[in-house]
Amino acid sequence: HYYITNNLRMYGPLLLLTTLLTTTCSPDNTTLVTLTTPHSKLQRNETSTLTLQLNEVVKEDLLFNCTPSSQDLLTIYGGQQITVKNTTNSTTVNVKTGGKGGTFYISTELLQHNAINLTIPDLEMCVVHSEKLETVIEVLGWLCFAVWSISFYPQIYQNWSRKSVVGLSFDFLGYNLLGWICYSAFNFSLLWVTPVRNQYYDAFPHGVINVQLSDFCFSFHALFITAFTILQCLCYERGGQRPSPLCLFILTAFGCGMVLMLIVATSCCITWFQYVTIFSYVKLAVTVFKYSPQVYMNFKNKSTEAVSIYQFLLDLSGGVLSLIQMGLIAYNYDDWMTFLGDFTKFGLAVLSILYDLIFITQHYILYRVPAYSRLGEERIRSESSEALLQAEEGQDSDRIISAPVDQLG
Repeated sequence: HYYITNNLRMYGPLLLLTTLLTTTCSPDNTTLVTLTTPHSKLQRNETSTLTLQLNEVVKEDLLFNCTPSSQDLLTIYGGQQITVKNTTNSTTVNVKTGGKGGTFYISTELLQHNAINLTIPDLEMCVVHSEKLETVIEVLGWLCFAVWSISFYPQIYQNWSRKSVVGLSFDFLGYNLLGWICYSAFNFSLLWVTPVRNQYYDAFPHGVINVQLSDFCFSFHALFITAFTILQCLCYERGGQRPSPLCLFILTAFGCGMVLMLIVATSCCITWFQYVTIFSYVKLAVTVFKYSPQVYMNFKNKSTEAVSIYQFLLDLSGGVLSLIQMGLIAYNYDDWMTFLGDFTKFGLAVLSILYDLIFITQHYILYRVPAYSRLGEERIRSESSEALLQAEEGQDSDRIISAPVDQLG
């Protein structure tokens, strides 16, 4: 009860991020004109179509200007000015992509001065090297989701089978909870909050957002599983373990800091993209030191019995797959700056691989036999030696007693 109450007190304000972003950042949803294309992702040097559709009947022809944010990525045949006849309410033109990959917007404005008030959202499009490679990237993303998600369950099963969490670091769980809350908020914002996405493209023109749907599903699932593991800590034998004062101080400081930055963001001193980026850096910072308590506890106990090695083997596989996916995304979109745009995803993969290798080394090399087993083996060997020595002394005594008197003299 203490552990849950304390975490809710610290993290509760952070859970309001999604509501605040969607209510304070969402634009007007009234759309009278739509700009569409058969495919939002096109290959290099591919010809396609662009359709400007009026959703209401007008009494006159309207003239629009459609401007791609990058002339290198898309060319509109016949020029950027498009006339929509009042008899058809739509016009379709041919377009062709350029010779390199990237992400861009097509902005549309009404050139005529009249009383018509039109809301025209920008159209987001991508140019890739290969659509087949895009499928490979998506498959890798869901493989990462599967491997990383499965990696949580061996620990849950081990806690259940032992009916004990003795040796499992509570500090590790506390840092994990904060990290997954922040990372889920970051992924959600870059996937579905339009103003945050627009501000990302302002910071990285023609770049690609590296966050995939599989990333959000994984982070949200990890948040749920971490909360469930904390619940296990409340139900099973924990040997008097509690989160350390240092851990509670760090978590409280992070929680208060994020609430303070939320106030700064709502006052428009920083952009929403900058704010959610801070969330991602919190996750990265948490990952840097969240594993340390468990590494130290393994060292102190000279054992890795309390943690499931399968968790770290699967986590290692997920980290490698994530790095491969990021490399393929960067190549397919001609955007190697994506590692900076989503540095957290790259950093998490690298840090996970590093710490997983440390745990694997502890389990298979340093502490292959737990300390208590080594002590037990030494005790058995000591007792066996004593018994053998006593037996030999007994045999010597028997020989002396049975020896002839003249030999003794």
